[in-house]
Amino acid sequence: MTTAATRPATCLRRAVVRAVERPTPRVLRVTLAGPDLADLPPAAPDGYLKMFFPRPGDVEPAVPPMPEDARPDDVSAWFRTYLALPDTERSPMRTYTLRRRREDPVEIDVDFVLHESGPARDWVLRAGPGDHVALTGPYGLYAPRDEHDGVLLVGDETAVPAIAAILEDLPVGACAVVLAAVRDVTEQLTWDTAGDVTTTWTTPDRLVDDLRSVVFPPGRPYVWLAGEASAVRAMRRHAVTERGVPKGDVCFTGYWRRGKSEEQTVREALAAAERGEAPEDD
Repeated sequence: MTTAATRPATCLRRAVVRAVERPTPRVLRVTLAGPDLADLPPAAPDGYLKMFFPRPGDVEPAVPPMPEDARPDDVSAWFRTYLALPDTERSPMRTYTLRRRREDPVEIDVDFVLHESGPARDWVLRAGPGDHVALTGPYGLYAPRDEHDGVLLVGDETAVPAIAAILEDLPVGACAVVLAAVRDVTEQLTWDTAGDVTTTWTTPDRLVDDLRSVVFPPGRPYVWLAGEASAVRAMRRHAVTERGVPKGDVCFTGYWRRGKSEEQTVREALAAAERGEAPEDD
């Protein structure tokens, strides 16, 4: 029997907004709390959450129930049920990095980059203490091994919160090279890290090209790439084919897809899985 202390990351949790602040002009940081977070499992420093937001006029997100001990098959079935809801009823879903976690009681921070439009932007701009969200996760991918001599972290503005979290987790003196893209200098951060970090800031339209001139960490680096999906694929090809990084040493994630909502992306991924197709791998 699954207890509250052993619920997996896949289960659906509810949380309440504790505070909202603006660390940079284009980022709103939302602090979430609530009893459902008490057993939130640990994750890699790039841990991310699938978040569900109430539609305008609703108090809580409209999402179907999920088994408390949900397995991957249960989650796939749950997402199909969720996606089958009418557009006028289904709460929007987006993915965000778990930027920071505090204990006793558990609180988490989530950074929202303010895009030009979208349901998450609409929600966070009106969010305040007491507002409700639902979430699953966290899920994390960052996993360098002992044989790696350093890390290369590359991403656009949606990946900056994860890059910051990874750098905060580095041991003393660990070598890291960062290439990060933001809209302007007001979004550039000063990292809180014990690592030995070299950072190059660029803009989203220059990210792929600028990677070509970056000096990778010496030895055998672990390469972490995140951001818009097509840009991530291009950067991965560069790392593997032009820099000779083994595919197994590259962690790559398309945080978003140009011209597609997250619901569309998940729907396509579920359909591909049903057809037995492997994820895109250039």
